[in-house]
Amino acid sequence: MRIGNLQPDNAFRSIYLACTLPFIFMGAGAALGQRSTNPPYAFSTLYPAFLNTGITPAYSEYVSPTSPAIYDPTAGDFESQFTSPSGKQVTVVVKSPVTTAEYDVPPISPNETVADYLNNAFLSGSQPRTKTIIKFPKGTYSFDYPLYSNAGGRYVHWQIPSGATDLVVDGQSSTVNFSDLALGLNLPNVNRVTLKNFTFAWPSLQVASVGTVTAVGGNASDGYTYDLTTSLESSATLPKMLAATTSWDLTDQYWDLANINDDVSYGDGVDSGFPLKWVKTATKSTGGQTTVEYSAANIPGYGVRLTVGESVLLRYYDFASAISVSGQDVTLDNVILKNVIGTGFSFGQGRGFRITDSVLTRMSGQPISGTGNCTMFANGVSGDVVIDHCAFGYQGDDAFDMNSQIIRFSPGPVNNSTPMVTYQFTAGSLSNQLEWPAYATVQAGDKIALFDPAMAFKGMATIEGIVAPANASNNILYLNKDISPALAKTGFIATDLTYSAGARYFISDNVFQFNRARALLLQTPFGWVDHNLFTGQTLKSVYVLASKYWGEGAGAQELIISDNLFRSMGHANQDFLALDIMAEAADFPNNEDEVTGSNSAAPAINQNIVAVNNIFTSDEITAVVNISSANNVVFSGNVFDLAQSLGPAETDQYPISIHDASNIYFSNNDAYNRNWLLAATVTNSRLLGLSSPPPVVARFLPAACGIPATTSNVIFQKANGN
Repeated sequence: MRIGNLQPDNAFRSIYLACTLPFIFMGAGAALGQRSTNPPYAFSTLYPAFLNTGITPAYSEYVSPTSPAIYDPTAGDFESQFTSPSGKQVTVVVKSPVTTAEYDVPPISPNETVADYLNNAFLSGSQPRTKTIIKFPKGTYSFDYPLYSNAGGRYVHWQIPSGATDLVVDGQSSTVNFSDLALGLNLPNVNRVTLKNFTFAWPSLQVASVGTVTAVGGNASDGYTYDLTTSLESSATLPKMLAATTSWDLTDQYWDLANINDDVSYGDGVDSGFPLKWVKTATKSTGGQTTVEYSAANIPGYGVRLTVGESVLLRYYDFASAISVSGQDVTLDNVILKNVIGTGFSFGQGRGFRITDSVLTRMSGQPISGTGNCTMFANGVSGDVVIDHCAFGYQGDDAFDMNSQIIRFSPGPVNNSTPMVTYQFTAGSLSNQLEWPAYATVQAGDKIALFDPAMAFKGMATIEGIVAPANASNNILYLNKDISPALAKTGFIATDLTYSAGARYFISDNVFQFNRARALLLQTPFGWVDHNLFTGQTLKSVYVLASKYWGEGAGAQELIISDNLFRSMGHANQDFLALDIMAEAADFPNNEDEVTGSNSAAPAINQNIVAVNNIFTSDEITAVVNISSANNVVFSGNVFDLAQSLGPAETDQYPISIHDASNIYFSNNDAYNRNWLLAATVTNSRLLGLSSPPPVVARFLPAACGIPATTSNVIFQKANGN
C-alpha cells in the first residue's frame, strides 16, 4: 500500500500545485525573533452572518485571547498575531532569554561522569548560572546508568537547576545518549530558557521490534490470545514486558493503515504490561549484525483477534519523556529525538513553549521513532504554545495533545469506568465546595468554568480559598458562590480556565507523518493551524473535540485551519477522517465514541471554526471531514480531491458528514470531484453506524450528507452567491 504521488485531474491541477508547491520548498526553520500574522480568515470576511449566530455565553469568552507576555522584537521574542473567526485579536508570545555573558564549557575530563559534567556546567561555583549562553563542545555524551536502576536513584538522567532563568544552552550539534528507563532531560520551573542544537536518544535500548503472529487462540467470550515470533539485536537487553501490539505494514515499514483496529495495549512496560516469557529459537548474522529470534505464546488479545501471518509492531515501553519542561517561555530549537522510550516532548505547569526546526525520527535500523506521544501538554498549561518548521513521524501515539482537564461531579455515589476524574458532589451546606486533584495547580482567584453533563456551558465561579486535608490526595476548593440546584441535581463538569486553559496556540509549517493514532488533538480556544502536511496517521489527522471519556476539553473554539495538505491515502475503505470535529462520549455508544443527539442536537462544544484553503486527498470514496457538536463552521477555498480511479457507480459516500451541528457554511469556491458526486448516495454513509436503529441520513449539499433531525442551517453558496 505504498502511498504514491497523487495526480490530480485537470480541473484541480492548478489549485493543487498552488497549495502543494510551498511544502516542497518549505524552509528549514524560522528565525527565533519572528512575528507572524494571518490573512483575513475571520467571519467578517468569509461569512458575516455568523457574527450574529454564536451561542453565548461561551466558555472561551472567559479566556484571554492575548498573551500576558509583552513582545519585544529587540530581544528575539516570538509572536504570532491573528484574528479569530469571531474577530478577536489573538497574540501568542514566547519570550527569549536575556543574556549578558557567554560560557564555553571545557571538555569532559577522563574521570568525570557524563551526569556530573552536564549538570555542573550550570553552576558557577555553588551558584546557578543566569543570563548566560552556555556552549558545550560538540561531542557524544553517553550515560552509563544500569538498566532498571532509576538513573542511579535520581529518576532523571540530566536536570537543569530548578528555577533557572535566562539561559541559552547550545549543544553545538552534540549527541546525548540516555541509558536507563528514566526521564531524559528535565527543565523544572525554568524561565526564559532556550535549548538548541542537540540530539537525544536511547541507542542501546530495543524500544520496539517487528514480529509475526504464528498462532491465534481463545474466543470472543473469554478473549483471544496469540503467539508470535520476533528478532532482537543480540546486544540488546531482553525486554521484560510487552507494552502494546499494533498491526504493521511490513512492505512499507510503517503502521498498518488498513487494519487499524488490530491494536492492543497492556501498560507502560516498566510498572505495568504483559510479562514476556521468551523462548530463543534461532540466531542469525546478516551484514555483520547478529540478531536472535525469539517466540512468545499465549499473549492476551482481549477483544482483538489477530491473524496468523500478520505483521505486528511490538512496543516494549511507553514510560518516560525525552524532554520534560515546566515554567515560562521555553524554546527548543534544532532538537532531534530518536528511539524514545515514551513521550518526546512534555510540558506542564506553565506558559510559553515553542518547538522549532526540530525532528522526531527513527534511529537507523529501528522501526519507530518513539513509543508514545510526540508532544504532550499536560496539567497546568495556560497557553502560548508554538510548533513550527518541525518534522515528526513514526511514533507510537499522537503528535500533539493539549487540553484542559475536565472533572466530573456526580450527584450520587461515583460509578466511573473511564479515566476521567470523577467525584461525588454534596449539595446543601457544602454547595460551594469542590473536591479537586492535589496534583492540579490551582490558587485563589482562579476562574472555574461549569458545564452540565452534556458539556453545555452554564457559567463561572471563582476560587476564594483552598484547603489541603491531612493525608488526603485531593484538595477542597471554596468557591465564591454555590453550585446551582439544577447542576447539583444532574451532576456537572468543571475545569480551571486560569492555569490550564491551553489557550493561544500556533502550529505552522510542519510535517506530521506515519504515526499511530492522530496528528493533532485540538481541545482549547484560540488556535491557528497553518501550512502543515498530514499523512499516514492511522486514525485521524486533525481531531477537534472534548472528551468525556478521557476527561479532556473543554472544546475547540475560535480555531483557524488554513492552507494545509491532508493526504488520506492507503486506508483501504476504513472510516478515516482527515478532519473530525466532534465530542467524545463517556460510554462508547458507537464505534467512534461520538456524542449524538436523538430528536434534538447535542450541545455545540466546538464553536467558531474556519477551514480555508486546505487540500483533502484520498484514494477511497469515503468521508474525510466530519462536523458534529459544533456551531458556526465555515469552509472556504478548500479542495476535495478524492478517489481519482473510481467511477460514479462506486460512489456510495460523500466527502463530508454532518450531524448535531448548526450554522455550517460552504462557499462557492470550495472545489470537489463533481464527476462522482453527481451519482453519490448515502448507502454506506458513516453516519448510519452512529446509532441502532440507524438514523435517517439525507443528502445535504452536493458534497455532504447529514442527519436532518439534529442539524440546522447548513448553507451551500451557489455560484451566483445564493
